Parts: sequence; C-alpha cells; structure tokens
Amino acid sequence: MNFRIFAAVFSVMAFTALADESWFGAPIPASGEDGRPDCGMTAARIFDAPIPGLRKLGKLVVPNSTNVFGNCNSSIGFEGLDRGLFNPERCYDTLATTGVKWARICTMWSRCEKEKGVYDFSVLDGIVENLTKRGIRPWVCVTYGNTLYMTNCYTGAAVGCVPIYYGKECQAAWRRYVRELARRYKGKITHWEIWNEPNLKHFWQPKKPNAKDYLKFLKLTSKEIRKEIPDAKIGASTASPALNKWEKSFFDAGGAKFIDFWCSHAYSCVPEQLRRKQRIASGDTSDYVTVLKEVRKFIDERGGAHIEFWQGESGFPSWFPEGHWLFGKGVCKKGWQSQANQAKWLLRRFLTDRRAGITRSSFFQMADVSRAYSMATTTQTHPAEHGIVNGWTYKPKMSYYAFGHYNALLSTAQYDPSIEVSISPVESGGVATMSMAFRSADNTPMFLYYTQFDFSKNYVGKCYTPMTDAELTVPSSLAPKNPVLVDMLRGGVYKVSSFAEADGCVKYKGLPLVDYPLLLTDVSAVKFAPASSN
Repeated sequence: MNFRIFAAVFSVMAFTALADESWFGAPIPASGEDGRPDCGMTAARIFDAPIPGLRKLGKLVVPNSTNVFGNCNSSIGFEGLDRGLFNPERCYDTLATTGVKWARICTMWSRCEKEKGVYDFSVLDGIVENLTKRGIRPWVCVTYGNTLYMTNCYTGAAVGCVPIYYGKECQAAWRRYVRELARRYKGKITHWEIWNEPNLKHFWQPKKPNAKDYLKFLKLTSKEIRKEIPDAKIGASTASPALNKWEKSFFDAGGAKFIDFWCSHAYSCVPEQLRRKQRIASGDTSDYVTVLKEVRKFIDERGGAHIEFWQGESGFPSWFPEGHWLFGKGVCKKGWQSQANQAKWLLRRFLTDRRAGITRSSFFQMADVSRAYSMATTTQTHPAEHGIVNGWTYKPKMSYYAFGHYNALLSTAQYDPSIEVSISPVESGGVATMSMAFRSADNTPMFLYYTQFDFSKNYVGKCYTPMTDAELTVPSSLAPKNPVLVDMLRGGVYKVSSFAEADGCVKYKGLPLVDYPLLLTDVSAVKFAPASSN
C-alpha cells in the first residue's frame, strides 16, 4: 500500500478508535435544530425583493485559504479534540473554503502520552499537518492534564487539572511534554497560549483560580517552549474582556513582561456590549470598545505596550438548550434556534473587535459538539450548538457563509477610525446605528454600517424592521467611483446608483438598513460571480 494512503487510513482509524473511549462522553443523538422558520431572517429578507437604486450584479466569491495572503485577523476554533468532540477529518476541506488563515487547537496531553514517558503524536500531527497543507496556521492552547500523573480528575482528559498542583512527578512530566511539543512543532507553530480560561473554576482545578499561581505556571511552561523556540510568541488567557480582580492581579504581579499576546473571550447577546456591566476607570459602562480602551491603558501602564490583544474565543450558538446561561433567568425556556442570528453575531463581533484594537479574533467553533461536553467539574449532556458546520451532518450553516464573506473582504483589511463616515438615521429600532471605515490590503476604502439591534429579541417575535431609506455619507476624496453594496450575510453584490456629491461629501441614498453589516466599496475591490451564473 502507498505509504501516504496508509498513513491517512491509519490516522482515521486512530481517531475512530480513540473517539470510542468512554471518557470522551456519550454521543448526542441529533442536533437540537428542528427545521422551524429562522426567526433571525426577518431583516435579511429585505433583499428578497428588488430595492430601488440597487441592481444585483452577482454573489461574492470567497477565496480558498491557500490563496489568502497577508496578516489575516480571523481565526476559527478547532478545540475539544482532546475529548473527541467532533471529527476533524470531515472539516478540513470545508474549512479551507472559508478563506480563514488561523485555527486555535489544543495540545491534548491526555491523548499524546497514554503510557508514562511514551509519546504518540499521531492525532495532533494529523491536525497540524491537515490545517497547514490547506494554508491554515494552527496556534495552540497548551492546556489540560493527564490522569497518568493526576488523581481524582473529573474526566479522562483531565480537563482543567493544573499540573503544578499534583506534585513533582506531574510537574516534571508536564515540562517534558511541553518541551517535546515545542521541539516537534518548531517552524510549524509560532503562537503558544498557556492554558484556557484559568480565571474560571471550570478550567482551574483542584484549587480556586489564582492569578499569581497562573503566572507561576505560565513562566514554567513558557520557559520549556522557549528552550526549543527562543522567539516563540507566548500568550496568556482569561475568559473576561474586562479587568476584574484576577486580571488586575496578573498584571500587577508583572505578567506583562512574560507574554506577547493577551487572549480574552467574548460571549454576549449583543456583540457591542459586555454581558454585564464592568466598573472601569471612566465609569460604569458595558460598551465593549470603551472597556477595551481602559484595558489597553491599564496593561500599557504595567509594561505591556508590546502586547497584542487577541480574541481567543467568541461565539453565539445556532441552537440553545433550555435555560441557557447567556440569557436572563426564566428566558430560553424551550430552547431557541436561529442560524441567521449566529451568523449576524459573528459579523458584528469581528467588526467590534477591530474597532477595539484586537489583532486577531477566533470564532468558537468549527463544528457543533456532538458528545456530552465535560469541563473540570460538570457535564452538559447537550451543549449549545456553536459550530459553523453541523456536528452531525457536517453541513455548512449560515455562519460558515458569513465567515467566508468576512474573510473575502475584511480579514486582511485595517480599521481606519480617521475616516469620517456616518449613517442616517442615527437610531433605528430603539438602538443606535453604527458606521465605520476600513482600508483593504491595497488601500481601497470600505464602508460598513448597521443597527445595533439585540437580535436575541427575534426569538420572542420582536424582530427588527429593516429600512430602505438610509443614507450613508463618506468623504468625496474616498468615495468609490463605481459603488457596490455587499450583503455580508448572504453575499449578494449590488450596484448602487443613487448618490450625490455636495460640500466635500458623497451621500448614498435609499440604502437598506438591517441588524447586521452591509459593506459599500468600489466594484474593483469585490470579486463576485455574475448573477446569471448563480
């Protein structure tokens, strides 16, 4: 048998065998989605009928990941494979067609060392190699323990079990494993995030989360990585975008000088807002961009001006189990579903991150979890469905397409706050509208706008009513000569014919306004398939 074929077959067989291990959790019979009409599509349906002043030219073309170049700002979550939460073999080719360039993976000690001192990297090798050959750069979360050296772990994957708490043998084994990881993936992996959400008890056991202990652990771990990769980029992690007591303690203890990037996680109903208010120097606010500015100031003052901000995880499910924690008590009684809401949230999350100065954003996650999901102390028998593909059929969701649309136009673009752009009305549906400007890799201006509607209201029938008489104003010197409007949710590209110049500005009139981003730019910046071929 051809060696490459044998290796591929062996890799699939190895995954299948490991995925059957009981500690991976019981398989979930099926997705929670039941085929009901999508409540999040109300605003998007404005494009179903002709809009005066707009003529459909075609549909946005999404490049393959191998054909995307530059410092891309988007990433996908490829985590959970230490617990067999989805089948990566069914994801690689699909993921490459989104144009994404980065993927967050976990180092799965529990799967790489199943006999003391004996390493088997076949599963992790397969993930790294399959992503890399498709033009996708893996970055790793160096995380979780190993029951060979730990006792009383809640899961076989020792989720959340921190090696420094389990004695000298465990610490030595951890250092050896990390050193071997760095040696093996030198030249393939450049960015190394140390642990996942160490500020939460779900992932920091058996003691309570402690920022000083985390810093000690980070220093121990990063030292082993840098023995093999002196220029490795080291990241620290938190579940909170804001500065709580834990985060402040980490930086007050000198954490900034040991890291190159700071990973926070964002889960909320409204992407532009924190899930709950946080007290910061400028006052009591939940505005995400304002909070991140204060975080930036705080870290800079403690020697962290060199640190990049990354969004290590961010997500919004297409299906929620009853009583999901994201919503208030007594809400989500029957389980809610909407692929459109998930896709719209993704687009707004990534744009908000760019406005907040975040270098790279990762969306959680590639595929729905199709097994019971265990953390350090608890198990969700049917977790929320966060994937951009269905975890049972591996069929793409709307978020998969929206992710591709973002990558096609904005993953290599830069947010430019110096460009004055405005959208009228300034408020719609009871909330403020939003407008912003980006520059593409070749410096072409791109203008985006939407209303910051809380589309979680869609689930109870309070949908946003779209408009067709919005007006976008941009500087004449930057106005596109041949303007087109792109529907970032469904990818439609439309010629814009209603605009006028006056007082140094160009006003584009009669535009649709919805609860997710629409993008106006010059037709030369957009690659699309003509309408006749759709």
